[in-house]
Amino acid sequence: MGDMGEIFNAMKEASKEKRASNRVESSQLLTKANILYETKNLGAHLIVNGDIDFWPGTGLWIVRGNSKKRRGVRKLIRYVSDKGDTE
Repeated sequence: MGDMGEIFNAMKEASKEKRASNRVESSQLLTKANILYETKNLGAHLIVNGDIDFWPGTGLWIVRGNSKKRRGVRKLIRYVSDKGDTE
C-alpha cells in the first residue's frame, strides 16, 4: 500500500477512536449534570429527556419536532439546563 493509503487508514482509525472516546465522555458529562438519558445501540444513540436525539460519537443532537441540527454535548447540557432558552 502506498503512503497515501497508510495515511488514510491512520486517519480513519484515529477518527474511530475519537468517536468512541466521545461516546464515553459525553455520557459521563450528562450523568454529572444530572441529565436523564436512555441509551440505544450500545451508546451510539442517546435519547435525552425523552425528546432529544443525541449521537455522542459525532456530537450531533436534534430536538424532536424540530429539524434544526445542533452539535456539542456542552451546548446540549446548556440547552437542557436552560429549558430551551438558548435556541
